[in-house]
Amino acid sequence: MGVTPQRKDITIEFECQFRVDLQSSDFPSIMKAFLMLLPQLLEDFFQKVLVGFGEYEMGLKKKSFACRCCGNDTEFVWKTRHGKATNILTWFRWIRLKQLQVLCKRCGSKQYITRMLLGMEPKKRVPNETRRKLALMGALTSYRVSAKIGKMFGWAVDKMTIWKSVQQIGAKMDFFLDENEEPRGEADGTGIGITGIPKRGKELKVLVQYKKGGGIRVAGIDIGNYNGSWEKLFQKSLEVIKEFNRPFLLLTDGDTSIFESLKGKVTILIQRCLWHIPYQAQYVLWKDAVKRKSEEWLHVVAELMEICAIRPLVDCPDTIQAMIASKKGRLEKTITFCREKGFTHTVSYLENARGDMFTAVENRLEGKTTSRVERLFRTVNMRVNVSKWSTEGALNVTKVRLAYYYNGFDA
Repeated sequence: MGVTPQRKDITIEFECQFRVDLQSSDFPSIMKAFLMLLPQLLEDFFQKVLVGFGEYEMGLKKKSFACRCCGNDTEFVWKTRHGKATNILTWFRWIRLKQLQVLCKRCGSKQYITRMLLGMEPKKRVPNETRRKLALMGALTSYRVSAKIGKMFGWAVDKMTIWKSVQQIGAKMDFFLDENEEPRGEADGTGIGITGIPKRGKELKVLVQYKKGGGIRVAGIDIGNYNGSWEKLFQKSLEVIKEFNRPFLLLTDGDTSIFESLKGKVTILIQRCLWHIPYQAQYVLWKDAVKRKSEEWLHVVAELMEICAIRPLVDCPDTIQAMIASKKGRLEKTITFCREKGFTHTVSYLENARGDMFTAVENRLEGKTTSRVERLFRTVNMRVNVSKWSTEGALNVTKVRLAYYYNGFDA
C-alpha cells in the first residue's frame, strides 16, 4: 500500500468562487445547492493541495519516490501538473483529478505521482480509508440501506461499491488469541443461511477470548460444515495457547469436534457452558417425546437449572468440594430419574455433559461458566438474517461487524 511520506507543514492558499442560482433561502434549497457544488469544490481543493505538495516534493534533493525503471530518486523534472484525469472516491463522492506527472532525467521514463502523494496504491481508485468507512456501513446494515443513507447525506456511492468494500476489508482481517489477555475463552457455532443450501446450511464458528479488563474479544472466525473440523479456527492460536503460564480454559456447548481439533496439540481444560445444559436438555426431552411443561419436563429442567447455578466468589476449598459433590449427586439422581422414565436421549446427553460441567470451579478459576457468545451471535444474526449469502460474503461481513463491536475496529 502507498504510504504518504513525512513532510513539514505546508500552507496551501485556497480561494473559491461559485455562481449559484437559488429560488429560495429555505434549508432544503441551500443544502441541495451545496451538494451540487460539492464535487467541484472537492476537486479544486484536492488539486490545489496535491500541486502544492508536489512542488514541495520536487524541491527536495532526495524524493520520497523512485523511478520504476532505473531506481533514481533524486533527478526529476515536471512533465505536467495537469495530466491525464483519474477518478478517486473520497469520503463523500467520486472526484476527477488531473494527475501530476514527472520525468526521470536519467532514463527518460515518465510516471504519475498523484497516488503516491495521496498514500494510495498504484492504479487504485478507492483509498483504504474510504473502503473502511464503506465496509463498516455495509456491516452495520444492509447494502441497500447503506447506499440509501449515504445518498441522504450527499454520499453518492452505489451498493455494489459498498459490497466490494466489505469483501476487501473483511478478507484482510485476521483474528487470533492475544497472549496479553486471559488464558480463557469460548468456542461456539451458529447456523448461517447460504445460497443454494436449505435452511441454515453452514455453521459460523467463533472463538472468543476473555479480556483482563472485562468483556471479550474475537480470536477466530470461520464458516464450515456442522460438526466439522475446528482446526482452521484454532490453528493461528495454538502457539499463543502454549505461551500461557497455565492451561487454557475453553468454555463450549459440548461439541466434541472442538476438543478433537485440539487433542494432542495443546493442554486445555474444557468447561461445558452451564447455560446450555438446561437449554439443550429441552431439545433432547422433545426427542424423547416428553410433553413440554408436563410434570416430568418441569422436574428435569428445574433440577438442571439448580444444578447449573454456581455461586460466585466461593474460594474456600472445602466449600467448593462440598458444593460440587452436592451438585454431582443431584445430577446423578436426575439421570436416574430420566433412565427410569425411558428418556434415553436425555440420559445420553447428561452423561456426556457431566464430565466437564464443573471444571472451572474445581480448578478454582475465576469467571463465569456461562457463555457470552450467545450475545455475540445475536449481533451476527441481526445482519446475516437479512438474506442468504455466499460463504465468503457471510464470513467477510461478519468479520467486519464483530471487529467493530468487540475488537476496536472503527473507520
